[in-house]
Amino acid sequence: MISLQIIIITGHNRFASGILSSLTMIAGVKENIYAVDFLDNDNDNTLEEKIKNILKENNDKEVLFACDLMGGTPFKMASKLAFTNDNYEVVAGINLGGLIDTSMKLNKMNIKELKTSCKEATIKSVISLEKILPQKEKESSEGI
Repeated sequence: MISLQIIIITGHNRFASGILSSLTMIAGVKENIYAVDFLDNDNDNTLEEKIKNILKENNDKEVLFACDLMGGTPFKMASKLAFTNDNYEVVAGINLGGLIDTSMKLNKMNIKELKTSCKEATIKSVISLEKILPQKEKESSEGI
């Protein structure tokens, strides 16, 4: 049986609330996804308190932390909390494509599978545009 799950997005400045706003515009309101911004006036303690308040409300759920980048304070705080509970997992480098895909898979697989799926979807959503220009037709030396 799959446990109920939530996603806590966290990142620098208004990354978390911004990407959640974009997700909501594209996929609709998701009651099981939270944004925790790490603002200029925050520190490790205030960020931890913001996250713990969400965890208290969802103490019976598995948690996927989706962080903006590896190594920053939001990632460090999510990692610290993940080491305290086997039902918490962390992904860093999240983007909108990965978040949309992951939001559709909540409660459909265990939290470790969700983490792996989130990472794969995030990676797959990054592309680079390859410009292919049409080749000029060769001019014939024989006229037409």
